[in-house]
Amino acid sequence: MSSNQVLNLYPIDYPFETLISRVDKKKLILDPDFQRKYKWDKDGNVRASRFIESCLMRIPLPACYFSEDSNKNHLVIDGVQRITTVKNFLNDEFSLEGLTVFTELNGKKFSELEGYRSDLENYTIRCIVLRNDNPSHLVQDIFARLNEGSVILSHQEIRHALYAGKFNDLIHELGSDSRIENFGRGKRGSQVKDSLEPQQQVLRFFAFYENSEQYDESLKEFLDSYMHEHQHDSENKIRKMKRLFKTSLDKCFSVFDEDTFIDTTKSRPKESLVYFDLLMKDFSDRDSKFLTDNKIKIKNAFKDYCGMPDIKKTLSGGTLNKSKINVRDRVWAGLMDNI
Repeated sequence: MSSNQVLNLYPIDYPFETLISRVDKKKLILDPDFQRKYKWDKDGNVRASRFIESCLMRIPLPACYFSEDSNKNHLVIDGVQRITTVKNFLNDEFSLEGLTVFTELNGKKFSELEGYRSDLENYTIRCIVLRNDNPSHLVQDIFARLNEGSVILSHQEIRHALYAGKFNDLIHELGSDSRIENFGRGKRGSQVKDSLEPQQQVLRFFAFYENSEQYDESLKEFLDSYMHEHQHDSENKIRKMKRLFKTSLDKCFSVFDEDTFIDTTKSRPKESLVYFDLLMKDFSDRDSKFLTDNKIKIKNAFKDYCGMPDIKKTLSGGTLNKSKINVRDRVWAGLMDNI
């Protein structure tokens, strides 16, 4: 068995008090952008309270999993709900409810648990730390296995954990742009995405803009590779990338307004990633004045483009096929060059 098939990890047992201290010191990161939002308080605090009761009963807890970053800090990749519950309770943020064994504790906060506070503070949970030198594909596999049978993490959520850095911060910032944050959900702003899809959309733009020739029809591996490659980009590079994305998006909206990235000939028009990839890449290198001066011609050309049989063929049976992407790019470039 080769070394790149075996994880480098170590176990450690943390008392709750130490665990929460590490959270407060930012050494243990409960990252809401990567992990799903805290959901154990969705319908009151019964589920969180029952978890605390299980701890008081000394029921063994499932292990938490952390991923070590380059600064030796730990990012929670499995266990965020449990750790957040402990943190909230020890900070007196909710009262216990729905307890069936320690019924006398219902209605009480942590500070009111005479005789139990020390037990909770010293209660330990096994934590598995994945060292920073693990091959990224192995850590990704761990993410997938940990989430089998639960809410599945998206590929971008996993990248967010693995490739922390300035570039990751940039795509998170750009993904919060109101023009794309709820992309493809009908009326803009009508729904909220929580799986970092907008951030992956930003990543798609950069990857196809710079490395389209390297695309081999595996979008996941293509984006993984690009994010790994740019994880530690310089401040200057980050500034240039930010300007490129914002300028390209501005150009698209200056021409198409509310119909940006939308085939308006359809009975139920909505934004399409196919047209996002196409227009963002093409407009990025075109002159802004040319685009605004020829706004009507470009909109008419796009409507014609969407109705072309050859283009419609590329929109079925796998839109990310490289030959189909090349057809779409080539036909659109030809229309633009004739304006």
